[in-house]
Amino acid sequence: MRGAVAGGSPYTVEAGLFALRAGGNAVDAIVAASLMATVAEPILTGLGGGGLAMVRMGGTVEVVDLFSDMPGLGRTEAHPPVDPIVIDFGPTSQVFHVGLGAVAVPGLAPGLAALHLRHGRLPLAQLVEPAAKAAHQGVEVSTAMERVLHLLGPIQARDPWTAKVFFRDGRPLITGERFRLPELGETLRRFGQEGARLFTEGAVAQAMAAHLQGRGRLTRADLAAYQPKLMAPLRYQYRDATIWVPPPPSVAGILTLQALRALEDHGPMPAPLSAAQVHFLAHALGRADSARRGSLVPNLFNSSYLEGFLAAIAPEERGEDEVLSGKRRPGHTTHISVVDADGNAVGITSSLGETAGSVVPGTGLLLNNFLGEDDVNPAAAQIQPGHRLMTMCCPTLVEIGDRIFMMGSSGSSRIRSAILHGIVYLTDHAMEPEEVVRAPRAHVEGGLLHIEADGRPSSSLSALKLAYPGMRRFDGLNMFFGGLHIAGLDDGQLVGAGDPRRSGFFGATHS
Repeated sequence: MRGAVAGGSPYTVEAGLFALRAGGNAVDAIVAASLMATVAEPILTGLGGGGLAMVRMGGTVEVVDLFSDMPGLGRTEAHPPVDPIVIDFGPTSQVFHVGLGAVAVPGLAPGLAALHLRHGRLPLAQLVEPAAKAAHQGVEVSTAMERVLHLLGPIQARDPWTAKVFFRDGRPLITGERFRLPELGETLRRFGQEGARLFTEGAVAQAMAAHLQGRGRLTRADLAAYQPKLMAPLRYQYRDATIWVPPPPSVAGILTLQALRALEDHGPMPAPLSAAQVHFLAHALGRADSARRGSLVPNLFNSSYLEGFLAAIAPEERGEDEVLSGKRRPGHTTHISVVDADGNAVGITSSLGETAGSVVPGTGLLLNNFLGEDDVNPAAAQIQPGHRLMTMCCPTLVEIGDRIFMMGSSGSSRIRSAILHGIVYLTDHAMEPEEVVRAPRAHVEGGLLHIEADGRPSSSLSALKLAYPGMRRFDGLNMFFGGLHIAGLDDGQLVGAGDPRRSGFFGATHS
């Protein structure tokens, strides 16, 4: 099967290509690549986390929700505490909440199993093998992995096991060193044989529940009750393109559509990289940020509210809530995009948050800290046990005539900005994927404009500085702006690109 894969690591991409060369389709490739990412991008994603998948198979588009549930089914005790920890990002620092009290119900493994069962061709045991072998033999630490380990080292140092595998001589692993997870390799092979059951009621589920008993909210009842969900995507016509984004629990999908609506109301896009273009984008991104800080998040799962919100996006813009101040978050997620020659396309964005700083003994399974993330578990939403948490994950499908592009990004609150830029650069400016992922981006949060300066005329930067006095300038491609990975079919040709901001990689197979 011919096809192409874009992702955050060459190991991840090669695992997807392995599945395609073996005769698998886009779903087989995304499953193999996602499993490899748990080894090659271990702080960004893992079987102890969750995500969302956008799937185009046989011309039908659907979303597979494999994100996490709020735990606590059958619990009567008070909520266990979460531990604050300060992470230094250079210009700023931020407090995260970690520990076993922050662990939500993992959904990635049951979700991948369900996606494979629905559309896959190759045996699951065959698809896990590249990742299992890599976990045993080790992978070379990438520049992106070094950066993440440097930032989140204080969290990984909390657990003797994670400290042992992620540190060497008292400091986090660096580029070029070897990283091994043999226990995870065995877990992956068992997953290939047993499927979802391993994580819902089998040995891993039992080990997870025992590890958290008395120290976290997660129970065996939570694991047994977890179900991936098949959902209809949100469809939007933007100029000459059809855009497909995920519905709730994704917040970013709705905000992306709102930003596209704002761009359309302003008319044709100005020239790329001009000050006028940034004004357009800043306005649209500002409206999305305002909606996120207003009434949307507390009402995300209120069907009548959501219907009204989406109806308002379609015909015209409406007034937004007051923009509040807020802190930017680094966003530790990853994304993989796959297309095959039959026109099938799949994208998965997944995450562990910052990790809980703990591993399930004997499994190699790092646990998420989603309950400690305000964007995932906002207090105003009052999410109950057994119900989905929220996410900024937003795998996105773009169809322009006969051309198909699957894209997605990491980056928490900047995911919606990266996706919006990807759509605008593909549609309004007719850029190729390689140009799209390298073109400079902007982001608006808390009323502040954040902007990548490289590639922009000095006159545009001067005009923007006058218009936005508090503008935060970034020189060079910066991982703050996410990691936009694209795979597509353009006139029958396989195209795509991985974002260099997060060591992105792209590969295609033609046989």
